[in-house]
Amino acid sequence: MVTFQIENNKLKGIELVCIDKDGTVLTYDMYFPVMKKRAEELVKRYNLEKETKKEILEIMGLDSNEQIIMGGRIHMPRLENIRATIEFLRKNSVNASFKEISELFNEIDESVDLSKHTKVYPGIELFLKTLKEKGIKIVMTTFDSTDAAKRHLKNSKLLDYFDLVLGIDEDSPYNPKPAPDMLQYSCKLLEVDPHKSIVIGDDNNDMLLAKNAGALAAIGVLTGRSSKEDLKNADFIINSIDAIKIK
Repeated sequence: MVTFQIENNKLKGIELVCIDKDGTVLTYDMYFPVMKKRAEELVKRYNLEKETKKEILEIMGLDSNEQIIMGGRIHMPRLENIRATIEFLRKNSVNASFKEISELFNEIDESVDLSKHTKVYPGIELFLKTLKEKGIKIVMTTFDSTDAAKRHLKNSKLLDYFDLVLGIDEDSPYNPKPAPDMLQYSCKLLEVDPHKSIVIGDDNNDMLLAKNAGALAAIGVLTGRSSKEDLKNADFIINSIDAIKIK
């Protein structure tokens, strides 16, 4: 039987690990060139005033210094980012469909060489490799779209470790975190009891996902956006993934 140890605490009987993407597996570095290019392309394509670029960047989740706005839209579902962009364009006398903006975002994402910007947190690849060797199912749940998440993982050479990658898409058959749906859906597809799963993430929505779905444990990691105080529903809080020992 595989044992997960966090300090003096042991978790046994785990068959599935559900892990978040941004702030947990990957850093936010990849978003800087993507968001900047989205803003530039929107200004160019819809003949907007150059000054609107800063407003668009803010919608995308970057401040006037092109740094991440904590709690901004980078931390929200991609769908919300698309809808906010459509609303901004409407206020600037431009009517654009959801499909149009979604395709524009995908086009820009694919045009940026993410291999130069996608960074993996220390210890993550070894952690995933160990899970795979132990026969543990690995699922990623993210606010990003499924295709974008897979693209990010592929660029970081991590995609093959995952049994399932779930993002938030227009036709997703589940609700986003903190609803229990994503974990319950994963467990159903992979034939694992939710009580034999754990959730790892850098946001309290991940912790609530675990609680709401009946996971064995919710593990908050401090590599991303949250402080210990933010992760109020975590069973365990760790500084990095290296704190989890697998035996």
